[in-house]
Amino acid sequence: MSNVKIVDLTATKYEEALAVFRRSDWDETSLMYVKAEMKAFLKGDIAGYVRAHFVAATVDDSIIGVAAWAPSMCAFSVYELSWATVLPEWRHQGVNTLMLQERIEKIKAHHGEGRFTVLVYTWVNPMYARAGFVPVTANGERFVDNKGKCMMLAQFAG
Repeated sequence: MSNVKIVDLTATKYEEALAVFRRSDWDETSLMYVKAEMKAFLKGDIAGYVRAHFVAATVDDSIIGVAAWAPSMCAFSVYELSWATVLPEWRHQGVNTLMLQERIEKIKAHHGEGRFTVLVYTWVNPMYARAGFVPVTANGERFVDNKGKCMMLAQFAG
């Protein structure tokens, strides 16, 4: 994975980043939200809005994956991960793990000193478990939606 670089998404790569989501078979409703979040991040056009920050995985300056993180509206020490995808031909090669590590590092830099919590709504999988994420439970039971996803969280020190 030495040829994969994780960089901040820039406006010049907007269409290429959206194409990664399209090639990854995202549904139209999700794409609509991704486009809105990406535009807000790149243009800063919603004053006071807590917007997502996007990173891109690149190889030879071509985007192969995109992922986002954002401060949560829940609390000042809570952050959320969202909108992550990798081109099908690059999956299962550690690209998403690199984007996860970069997002956590960016959150640490943004948060500064002290502990913070990171939430992600996804399927339980080994990548998140290795990073310290555990499913959120209520009354001893894990909530799972109709697509098999659940809320997972991890705590880190800044």
